Amino acid sequence: MKLFILTFSLIISYLLFNSSTAIAQDRAMWATIWSIGTPEKIDKIIETAKNHNFNKIFLQVRYRGDAMYFTNRGDSSYDNTESRTYLLKDSKFDPLLYAINKTRDLNIEIHAWMPIFVVTPHDLTKISDNHIYYQHPEWVTVSESGTKMKNNEHEGAFLDPGIPQVQSYLLNILSDLAMNYDVAGIQMDYIRYPDSIYGYNPLAIENYKNSDDTIFDVWKQKQINTFVNKVFIQLKNINPSLQISAAVFANQNKAINQFSQNWKTWLANSYIDHVYIMAYNTSNNSFDRVLNGFKEINKEKSTIILRAWKDKKPYYAHQINEKIKLSKKYEFLNFGFYSYSGLIKNHYLSHIKF
Repeated sequence: MKLFILTFSLIISYLLFNSSTAIAQDRAMWATIWSIGTPEKIDKIIETAKNHNFNKIFLQVRYRGDAMYFTNRGDSSYDNTESRTYLLKDSKFDPLLYAINKTRDLNIEIHAWMPIFVVTPHDLTKISDNHIYYQHPEWVTVSESGTKMKNNEHEGAFLDPGIPQVQSYLLNILSDLAMNYDVAGIQMDYIRYPDSIYGYNPLAIENYKNSDDTIFDVWKQKQINTFVNKVFIQLKNINPSLQISAAVFANQNKAINQFSQNWKTWLANSYIDHVYIMAYNTSNNSFDRVLNGFKEINKEKSTIILRAWKDKKPYYAHQINEKIKLSKKYEFLNFGFYSYSGLIKNHYLSHIKF
């Protein structure tokens, strides 16, 4: 009888544990560089997360080819020459380390959010003279017409993903952070081409001609796919428990054909741990159409990022809640909000229903 009771108790414990694991929910927010520049700002973000039951905070620790952290902080195995961002140029404050230390005893994960291929702001006075844009101008992507991408186009100038030296440079940066900071995860953003007309840098074209590929657009997709896979392998070798993720476009046709971002392949081939899908649609109908295209993806490895800001038109909390309800209809349980500042400014937090 005692054996039966013990066995029964173990079974119940097992079921409860696995049930809680199955329904574990991501509740994430993204904080930009302008929100994390002082200890007081970090404290406010963490307090907000605690009070509203968020368990993941994504801190933007790379802006445009510069750092909101200290490069090669302890271990210099991976060369990282990127300068401190202009916001912390003369400061000894380390937002990333501070946030990690402040959340050690909390149920809140800190993830390093890093824009990848985009490396300049529109205003070049915000980057240093030894910035990668100046040190390696030959790495900037080129349009189909042969024009080098300008710093004030799109989100800023992009390095060309088709250049092997570019991939090695960026892999070192990500590896340096993984080696020196005890973060829960690293998220890649702008892990794509800026547009379909780009990718024609002469160094990239030479690489393409030396490949076995005959379709340029397919080759471009492979450059992104290969880089994501290399990042995953190398960073897991540094820290097997590190969560490797990417922020991706919700519209698959646009993601693949305009940006060479075939993230469904990344999930299917285990090139990445998790995707955070930027579903910023304001219309419920368009949002529903987007979700309808995700029926076959792994829901446990996917998080829907919802818009949490207003443009010129009003955008209310009930509209966010409607999209959460639609997402649950498609069996998505993981949610994120871009951005923290939008959540605060628009007083969304007390009204959102996960």
